Amino acid sequence: MDLERIAPPMRRVVTVVSKKGCHLCEKVVVTLTSLSSTFHLEVRVIDIGDDRALHDKYWLIIPAVLIDGKDVFDVRHMGGEVNYAVMLEQLLTAYDSNSLSASR
Repeated sequence: MDLERIAPPMRRVVTVVSKKGCHLCEKVVVTLTSLSSTFHLEVRVIDIGDDRALHDKYWLIIPAVLIDGKDVFDVRHMGGEVNYAVMLEQLLTAYDSNSLSASR
């Protein structure tokens, strides 16, 4: 029995650490949302203004992206409008490849 045909792929949780009014954060959310069906993503947004510990950790590097709770991307990786979108897609592709090889 082929389980991949029976069960839908697990959704990977991608969290964008953001703050109100951050235009770069909004662009990352839009990019990830557009990739969500291809990579089976559940995109979540958390605001550093709601949590002092998150504020202290991320305020200089938002937007930051976590995949399954692990820091993988932040503003320091954003080289330009197209560059960051390509980097996010490559990162997600790498994560998909790693999860497939780990499950075998």
